[in-house]
Amino acid sequence: MTIPLHGFLQGDTIGLLILAEANDTVRGLASRLQRAASVRVAPRPDDRARVLYRGKPLDPDLTLAHAGIEPLDRFDVIFESE
Repeated sequence: MTIPLHGFLQGDTIGLLILAEANDTVRGLASRLQRAASVRVAPRPDDRARVLYRGKPLDPDLTLAHAGIEPLDRFDVIFESE
């Protein structure tokens, strides 16, 4: 099942609509958002990316279904300090 989500990347100026699948991982979602925003924000290492959902960090290995993410939910991708 395709899930449309609102993604906001640290350092970007706009949110993006991202299409994902319920069995995608949280890590994959962060990577997809970075690729979509790459025309405005230089990609950073995926191992530094953290996905926040409802203000809380998610385990990168969870699937979106297990994380409870539903259509049109918002998620944020932030980065650990380097």
